[in-house]
Amino acid sequence: MGSGRWNSATYTTLRSTRTATAHSLGVAPMSVDFAYSQEAELTKKIHPNLDPLRINRKPAGILESRDSAEHPESNAVMVCFDVTGSNYHNAVAAQLKLPNLMELAHKYLSDPQVAVAANDDYNVVGANCIQISDYESDIRIDEHIRNVWLVGKGGSNSGESYDLLMYLAARKTALDCFERRNRKGYFFMYADEPIFDHVSAPQVQAVFGDTIPADIPIETMIEDLKRTYYPFVFWPSNSPLTDSRRQYVRLFGEESVFTLQHPDLICEQIGAIIGLNEDRVTQDGLAADLESVGVGESDLARIAGSVRTFRRRITLP
Repeated sequence: MGSGRWNSATYTTLRSTRTATAHSLGVAPMSVDFAYSQEAELTKKIHPNLDPLRINRKPAGILESRDSAEHPESNAVMVCFDVTGSNYHNAVAAQLKLPNLMELAHKYLSDPQVAVAANDDYNVVGANCIQISDYESDIRIDEHIRNVWLVGKGGSNSGESYDLLMYLAARKTALDCFERRNRKGYFFMYADEPIFDHVSAPQVQAVFGDTIPADIPIETMIEDLKRTYYPFVFWPSNSPLTDSRRQYVRLFGEESVFTLQHPDLICEQIGAIIGLNEDRVTQDGLAADLESVGVGESDLARIAGSVRTFRRRITLP
């Protein structure tokens, strides 16, 4: 995977076609854009291209972000959505703003390859709690987002399966940017509930088909993740769960936790963080780059406020 090139014009054409189809059917565009969610509600199955169990069936038994003649300097970006309850609207927002993310990613990174992941809560939906695509460089990124099952479940057990997303990134991926050039990938995770204090061995078996000798303390899992990725957590500004944000800061560090002012800004905020971390844009110059992809004045202020204290952490070879 990872072949091809992103083209915003192709995205726009395909989206316009789907919108016209929705109008002709008298349904909301979202019903066509995220048609697989309706099928999944009946079958209770993750889309085959997002099923984490498929990873072990791959030739290398792992998700790969690799260099090629077409993409000689690949850079991995994993974007994770919480699709519980009302949070699934973040995936919808990201699908609408995907051209902004890709234009900013290409501005700040060579050969970006994007994987789309989603989580629910294992305690509520079982092995369906994790969805993950391959790393892609072209319109398939849009296809993967639209094939995410917007489960909308979650539970009242004060936690979601963010720990399994971290296991996925740390133990189930291989990145040429890291292995060949000592450049970490990017891991972005939207979260509003507490993170469980360990990765459960039985859950890892059920979701990924992996046998691990024992549960993994969450601190150990995060350290494993940080070895190959720069992890960033988005906490929604309208969440009453301020204790969750404090936990994220304790586990990841203040520099890795950002307040997301509105779900519609998730793609632009990801782009801003990449640009600042890569030292491809300054705080003062960020507004012009965001304006170039259509971000309005009020949203510019929201993003600027969120990343104002950002500290660059990239390690160059």
